[in-house]
Amino acid sequence: MKVLLDKLARHEVVIAKYYLRRAAYVAALNRCKYVLEYYQQSASVKPALEIMIEAYDKLGLQDLKQDTEAVYKQNFSS
Repeated sequence: MKVLLDKLARHEVVIAKYYLRRAAYVAALNRCKYVLEYYQQSASVKPALEIMIEAYDKLGLQDLKQDTEAVYKQNFSS
């Protein structure tokens, strides 16, 4: 079951990356938020947060970008 959930989460991230390339930043954010909400234990959380940081930056939403960066650093700092 875990493998299946990881695969579904990875698919959401692939779609989010596509939306990011197409400058559909809100759509990319929605896909990433879905990953964070429903696939919290998957390895796709890290790339989802990275996409969210970039999308918030492109949209000029600095407060949300900083909040997401803080979550990223708290969970994935070395």
